[in-house]
Amino acid sequence: MTSEIETPRRPFKWRKLLVQLVSGMAIGALAGYGAGEVIGNYTEARGLDELPPSVEIAGLIAALYIIVAAALLAGSLSPSLGSKILNVEDADEIRESQSQFVPTGIAMLLWGVALLGLALSAPVGPLAASAALGIGAGGLLIGTWFAIKAYRGSDELMLAMNLEAGAITYGLVLVVLGGWAMVAHVGYVAGPQPLDILTACYALVLVASFIAVGRRGLLIRGG
Repeated sequence: MTSEIETPRRPFKWRKLLVQLVSGMAIGALAGYGAGEVIGNYTEARGLDELPPSVEIAGLIAALYIIVAAALLAGSLSPSLGSKILNVEDADEIRESQSQFVPTGIAMLLWGVALLGLALSAPVGPLAASAALGIGAGGLLIGTWFAIKAYRGSDELMLAMNLEAGAITYGLVLVVLGGWAMVAHVGYVAGPQPLDILTACYALVLVASFIAVGRRGLLIRGG
């Protein structure tokens, strides 16, 4: 006879979920209010009724990357704080994974700045096309270098999740951008602007990463 031993299910971390939700909402609200004030003052000064949707959405996604990067870097520099706001078991995990968390945070920060720079390109934004391109290309390339550095320092679990997130991203890009291109090709909707394509790639990477983490039951960890 064989007996099956069931591993007890870990209790759901409601306290940590609440801290993450409250802190995320507070930071998001402050960032959204600040961005709204800046955008409102800028559009008024430029005599514009409103910014194009492509620019607004790109700015929001860029701000999200920058906020996540700031939280990741702050949590990496202060493990006690990171254990409360980051998706980790405890402060010791942060100390052990700083070589991965820090370059990941820098990569996300540079990618966010790159997208923001492109969103602020002329003629709508204040940056000359050459300056926006320099910020965009530089941020993407240098950020990718830091991302590769973080990837090389990943353990087996993180490597597996990175590969899965990459595969999911490909599928999402095919469905979302491919579907958009399809209906635009037959004339039902307007086709995506170049900035829309870049912003969609940014957003779909985040969605794919969330799905890959969720599939392994790692969305809420620690206490």
